[in-house]
Amino acid sequence: MELRQLRYFARVAETLHFGRAAQKEYVTQSVISTQIASLEKELGFRLFDRTSHRVSLTPAGEAFLKDVEQTLSALGTAVSQARNIAMGPNRRLRVGVFGEGAGPLTHLILSAFRAEGASADIQFVELSMVNQRTALIDGDVDVALLRLPITDDRLDVFPLFAEPRVAAIPADDELADAPELSVLDLLDRPFAVAADGTPADWRSYWSFDLQRGEHSRVGGEVRSVQESLATIAYGKAVDTFPSTAAAMFTHPGVRYVALADAEPSSLALVYLARRASDRTVEQFRSVAAQIVSQHLSLVPGAVSLIRPEK
Repeated sequence: MELRQLRYFARVAETLHFGRAAQKEYVTQSVISTQIASLEKELGFRLFDRTSHRVSLTPAGEAFLKDVEQTLSALGTAVSQARNIAMGPNRRLRVGVFGEGAGPLTHLILSAFRAEGASADIQFVELSMVNQRTALIDGDVDVALLRLPITDDRLDVFPLFAEPRVAAIPADDELADAPELSVLDLLDRPFAVAADGTPADWRSYWSFDLQRGEHSRVGGEVRSVQESLATIAYGKAVDTFPSTAAAMFTHPGVRYVALADAEPSSLALVYLARRASDRTVEQFRSVAAQIVSQHLSLVPGAVSLIRPEK
């Protein structure tokens, strides 16, 4: 019996849908089905009743679920406590950042946290489009500066600010010299889309799937900002970026053009929900909020999303 089998079982029990459980676990449905079948074979009883229209827990599955949930919760707590002991008084805070992170505020946040005399050493971890959430869930990072949307009940999201979004266009494209573009100008273009394994909601947001009513044409699948830039420059695709990313990532084959009517991009501090009250996480969250409040003018057009404390 493997830990992942128990986790997959709990997720299917929560969603009562193998496809949605697979999406939440960022694996294929066949992986979930195979592991549940293997678990049932080992246990010697069925966990779920399955028909073509519905999935439901068996009585044995309901009884098993209670203990599994307690086991997973206890294990998460045990790992967190043991990690803190192992790290000693100078604990390590692993900060994950994808792309530009918080732009010019990233350095200020990390420097201020270190200057506060926090009892944690900072380790900077670069994330990709594909692993930006799983790195938190799997414990590879403790906190992360990530772009919304993020919909995962295992994660707590602390929004920091929202900023304008821009279009990234091939330098020789007819739209590259436009003073401004609209979402409609991009809907029929092939996009540099996030690679398989990236959460579907995040992938769809950047390529305007909701506005289009369907998935975009794929100009290339990418995992990083640099891969996206190359796909735009040499694959004649388009993409959308936060304005801070446009300022930080230049490319001779790419032009950035303002988008008049695109939904702003929101940046948040994200961490495991069960670690929300961890002293080091709380301290980092407080520092990030303070820096955003004091220095948000460094991000042109940005609006604070920090809610006043009650």
